[in-house]
Amino acid sequence: MNSHSARVVVSAAPKSIWLPILGISMLYSLIAAAAFFLISWLIADLRYALSGALASGLVIGFFAVSILIAEAAGRFRSTWAMPAFLGTFVIKVFGIAFLLLNLGLPDWVNRQGFVLAAAVSLVAWQTGEIRAFMKTRLAIYNEA
Repeated sequence: MNSHSARVVVSAAPKSIWLPILGISMLYSLIAAAAFFLISWLIADLRYALSGALASGLVIGFFAVSILIAEAAGRFRSTWAMPAFLGTFVIKVFGIAFLLLNLGLPDWVNRQGFVLAAAVSLVAWQTGEIRAFMKTRLAIYNEA
């Protein structure tokens, strides 16, 4: 009997699932932020558009940091990635809530534009993240 027939072949899984997710999510959110900026500048004014740009930047930064920390933790031990991601997320939620409640927003920020752009960026980011997760293959063995 051939000894090669009893071997299980390991598939070529990607080294990192986090960086492709970051790239796709960021692309979706940047497109939404640019569209919001242009449309709000044309319909409202530059202050409204800049308020939206600030909100979009905060949303993108908020989510990107979690993914980068998960990537770094996963390089040490793959089982650390998800707890690091979730822990970072919880810390950031409380941190941003504390900052916004205690420091507030600058006077030039249009609150409606800020909130609307944050919601648009959030939905775009989550859409990109879900699509990226759906395309991620976590295969361990080649089933062929």
